[in-house]
Amino acid sequence: MKQTTMLLFKGAMDMSKTELEHGGERAAAGQPLSDCAALFTREEIGTVSAERVPTGFPTLDRSLNGGLFNGLFVLGAVPGLGKSTLALQIAYNLSGRGYPVLYFALEMNRAWITAKALCRTDFALHRQPGFQAADLLSMGKHFTDGEWERINQARELVERDGRNLYLYEQGPDLTNIGQIRRHIQQFRKQYRATGGTRPILVVVDYLQILTPRDTSLKFSDKQIVDDNVRELCAIRDQEQVMILLISALNRFSYNREISLESFKESGSIEYSADVILGMQYQGMERTRGKNAFSLEEAKARNPRKLELTLLKMRYGQDGVRIPLEFYSGSSYFQEPEGAEQVQPARVQALRERFGAWPVQYHDGFHQKARRLRG
Repeated sequence: MKQTTMLLFKGAMDMSKTELEHGGERAAAGQPLSDCAALFTREEIGTVSAERVPTGFPTLDRSLNGGLFNGLFVLGAVPGLGKSTLALQIAYNLSGRGYPVLYFALEMNRAWITAKALCRTDFALHRQPGFQAADLLSMGKHFTDGEWERINQARELVERDGRNLYLYEQGPDLTNIGQIRRHIQQFRKQYRATGGTRPILVVVDYLQILTPRDTSLKFSDKQIVDDNVRELCAIRDQEQVMILLISALNRFSYNREISLESFKESGSIEYSADVILGMQYQGMERTRGKNAFSLEEAKARNPRKLELTLLKMRYGQDGVRIPLEFYSGSSYFQEPEGAEQVQPARVQALRERFGAWPVQYHDGFHQKARRLRG
């Protein structure tokens, strides 16, 4: 019996070694921790530490330990708060630095996305409101010469910095996750064939609009979301891309402070995502007293005072809040001057007691393990 067990063990190890040496197929046996530890050397550490891609928002990047990585990021907020606008600004920031971005717009058309980019760029240039996206699409012929000069300045910059941002508009060939996967595979193949090596960002706007892959089956809304999230996780692992997924919240969360509970009716997001970001107005936690939060006052501000809450961080600290200012008419987000992370109350209490401590998290080993699994 002992000899049989040893032979089976040896066969499993030999099969594992053969599979790893021939194409990285899934190993038949577990990998010893000692082999994994061997990756943490001066020579191999580069294969363990995954590349981080800055979003263009410094405080957010610090909270993400450097920026985006090959993982599933979910951005959720109530309707009209600007989640698509923020995702577009991040996508544009990456494109301007030479990173390829695939933006799957299931709600906005290309003209509207481009108009928002022009407004945002104009505001960044002049630091004062100029034209709005709706103006460009409805009354463009009535602009003055001075206004057209500003529009042309913005257009030249968008033509330069938007060349790596590829827009996919909803249509017959873009309704479900299977079609999105095919577009990603086709682009990735062409990009790598031409020598492209940089990480690819995929933005899906947004989750709840995606139709089921098989329309002949009777799925509930939750089952459709669950299936699409699982497929996005498979794309993340198999195509090795960064995915920014925009999600709606359940209706019970519209007037409450955002939390993971806000995604409860959105299927398995809270379990499958690597990072979950919830966006809301600042002060939502103030529910009573003379300083209680007022939605009407928050909407009337310019800029609007918002915050991103790091609801889940698979490889780091969650609960962190990142303040943002949103100039809604100009489709422009920025971090306030001197912005700092607001740590969760439990962390603040520990730091007051024990002092600050340096903590760094790396997901590179997880990425390396995915490559070994195939």
